[in-house]
Amino acid sequence: MNKQFSIYLDFLRFIAACLVFVSHVPSFSGGWGWQIAGFGHEAVVIFFVLSGFVISYVVFDRKESALKYSVSRLSRIYSVAIPAIILTAVLYYLGSAINESAFAELNLKLNSPIWTITSALFFLNQSWIATPFFSNLPYWSLGYEVLYYVFFGFLIYTQGSVRIILLIVISCIMGPSILLYLPIWFAGVFCFKASKRYHLELKLSLILFVLSIVGIIFFFNPNVQSIINTATYHFIGDHFYQLLLEPAERFAADYVLCVFVCLNIFSAYNLAKYVVDCNQKIEFSIRTLSAHTFSLYLFHMPMLFFISAIFPYELNPVLNLIFAWIVTPALIFILSNYTENKKGNYKTFFYSILNKFANLKLK
Repeated sequence: MNKQFSIYLDFLRFIAACLVFVSHVPSFSGGWGWQIAGFGHEAVVIFFVLSGFVISYVVFDRKESALKYSVSRLSRIYSVAIPAIILTAVLYYLGSAINESAFAELNLKLNSPIWTITSALFFLNQSWIATPFFSNLPYWSLGYEVLYYVFFGFLIYTQGSVRIILLIVISCIMGPSILLYLPIWFAGVFCFKASKRYHLELKLSLILFVLSIVGIIFFFNPNVQSIINTATYHFIGDHFYQLLLEPAERFAADYVLCVFVCLNIFSAYNLAKYVVDCNQKIEFSIRTLSAHTFSLYLFHMPMLFFISAIFPYELNPVLNLIFAWIVTPALIFILSNYTENKKGNYKTFFYSILNKFANLKLK
């Protein structure tokens, strides 16, 4: 992968994680920063497309084996998911003991603790039944993305009747909401294929890149999304939407947004061929920040709920703002050095387990 393009993908991933973070903070800090909030869901669409693109790169360009593919995906996810599960459970129960009213509205949506933890651990939290993972509401997207990894793995590394059976099984596990967003994830796959196949001249690449930015900004507009989603709802009918979990009801506008995200990545891939080497300081900053995006995504909301419990904005506005906007990302940056950036330990563990399983199967 072109170095300049790789840096751009890291930058895009970091921006998407920041959009999710700033989308949630105002709700816990008296509304401060509401002007830059409200784009967390759209950022997840960007994550899905990026995921499909990057996974395609490691599978088709790096030629990952089934074993390496499984180990890489498991270590990537669990290196942050397991700490997030522990952190979320601890902060939820501790925060509830300190100030239960901070979780009152959330508690109305929660299922049994045993199923909540089990579904989070095996990423079944969005399969047919929505299971919020305590105070970690962004965790919902892992219930989509991990199953997409499994689906893609079956598609690539199995064949014949076995492939058909496994794809049917995983599709049944997904349920309608997750299946509805599968094309968005696969749009990243097709974007990768198109990037490898088609070469654009500098002028056309630049035009498409600018067009993609304009399109993304335009379709980030809630009013535009509302028009698209409402029209789709009236066209399809209520019965279909009754099958969907929140936020899958917004799929129509997300499909359109997905097109512009793909156009952005595709044009950036071609533009990167004409870009000279990036400044080393800028490259280092982007690489460093992007290395903490997954942790930022999964750790921030349990912390914000806990902050709202111990420092309610109504009683401690200054401390609330400091902890919500400054301390939280700083703590996540520190924690990430012991979670996301330690996934090598998970690789060793999963490789040992899966390799033994593969050897037993061969015997």
